[in-house]
Amino acid sequence: MDNHFDVIVLGTGLTESITAAALSKAGFKVAHIDPNPYYGADEASLSLDELMQWVDHHKKDNHSVTQYGEVPPHARQYSVSLAPSVIPSIGPFISSLIASGVSRYGSFKLLGRVVIYDGGILKDVPQSKDDIFQSTAMSLLEKRRVTRFLMFAAGEFENSKELHGQENSPLLDFLHGIFLLSEATARAITYALGYCYFISETTLPTLHRIRAYLKASGRYGPSSFLVGYYGGSGEIAQGFCRAAAVRGGVYILGQSVTRISSVDPAGPESPVLTSDIPRFAVEVDDFPDRLHCRCLISSTTLLPGHLRTVADVIRPSISSCGSPRLFAMARCIAIVDGPIALPLDTKDSGVSDASDSSLLVFPPGSLNGGSAISAVHVMTAGSGTMSAPSGKGILYISMPLPTNSIHSAEVLLRPYLSAVLLLFRAEQQQKTLIWSTFYIQELASCTTSTSDSLVGLLAVPPLSPHTTQGVDEAAIIAEATFRKAVSSLNGEIKETNQGCEQNVFWPLLTEMEEGEGNVMQW
Repeated sequence: MDNHFDVIVLGTGLTESITAAALSKAGFKVAHIDPNPYYGADEASLSLDELMQWVDHHKKDNHSVTQYGEVPPHARQYSVSLAPSVIPSIGPFISSLIASGVSRYGSFKLLGRVVIYDGGILKDVPQSKDDIFQSTAMSLLEKRRVTRFLMFAAGEFENSKELHGQENSPLLDFLHGIFLLSEATARAITYALGYCYFISETTLPTLHRIRAYLKASGRYGPSSFLVGYYGGSGEIAQGFCRAAAVRGGVYILGQSVTRISSVDPAGPESPVLTSDIPRFAVEVDDFPDRLHCRCLISSTTLLPGHLRTVADVIRPSISSCGSPRLFAMARCIAIVDGPIALPLDTKDSGVSDASDSSLLVFPPGSLNGGSAISAVHVMTAGSGTMSAPSGKGILYISMPLPTNSIHSAEVLLRPYLSAVLLLFRAEQQQKTLIWSTFYIQELASCTTSTSDSLVGLLAVPPLSPHTTQGVDEAAIIAEATFRKAVSSLNGEIKETNQGCEQNVFWPLLTEMEEGEGNVMQW
């Protein structure tokens, strides 16, 4: 194998995979390395057998990881996500999926219901005017107030009199004070339309999210969100890796990087790649020769400590100033016997079909024994997205942690798992818990880039754990990384055969090869 590359990418997480695909399509020679034997890194989609191995491995380093039950039959028919999320129907990520052609490698469906837990029952969250006027849970006056807010949130509100002086106030206070919404309606909008995690999240960034999601509604159907088949983001990351490989990208999985060093341009070991001298040498397990590159892109978790302080850390441009920085996510993955469909209320919801892909939101303080400060998301998946065999379902429970918790993931999340199973029993949908695991996913912190950062050394932060915003952040960071990588490659901007510059993130649809159009597989 030729060991000279333009770019070496460490980690096959979603952000890194999008970046690698874009660089390969732009004509750069890319090597993509991951110590795991699978694609997706911390966002991978795993079979139950692979997930069991993942749990056993993490138990060695993290004693708070717990696991219960026996692995059910047909374990390889499950595709379990380590980073469950939904895809906004309009946004940077869906644009990258389509423009790159990766959408044809996967299948997608609309997210089913979005419901909020309120007083021990589930209530559908209005996502449109039709939902509001079909609802029997709100008075006519409340419906008019909600409609007024949705029209405000869907428009250009930045310079409005309603928002003036309220930008940094909590959204709940804004909804009460300006739009006179009831407590129940304000909580539904805050936690299941703006998808705030905490009561203190401020108005302006949440309004930006709400506007984006309102605009996304109707593109593919009534929901603002899509879900991917076969586990979601991990399968999509593999699709971007496939796109990179088609364009000549070299993949090395299951091998650890043992050493990374910057190359002295005057040294005798500096090989020449075309007319350029590589800046970095990478040593990989079981590879006799070093790999050399002019630009090194790495997830922060795989970058050695001595290089993290001199790397150029790419930051998302999505405004998250209203949200506290997260220390970790408490997560639970549970397999249940019986298909999952949240209890359906057709009189109130306007939903005609039950779906096994839904999102349930527990606001802070809504559950006895639950968190008083964090909203908890429960995503469901099943055979409808090829994530589980027929007759089985998957529950993903996640709680954001702004600080280090003294409690284990099981202590934090067991009340929510019990509450969801109890909801099914109340609707005569008996579900037997087959297998479950609880764990804390710590989020690597990124040091601030310094003026002394090494040219061509780029660090990619971990994927945002936000259920609705994470994939869009991944696409934004990937594009910023792509542009910095191109700039670092000696500032070289070449022309492709079609006349497209290499610094174009994705080629225009009219210039893409046949079959890479605006297609989504359903």
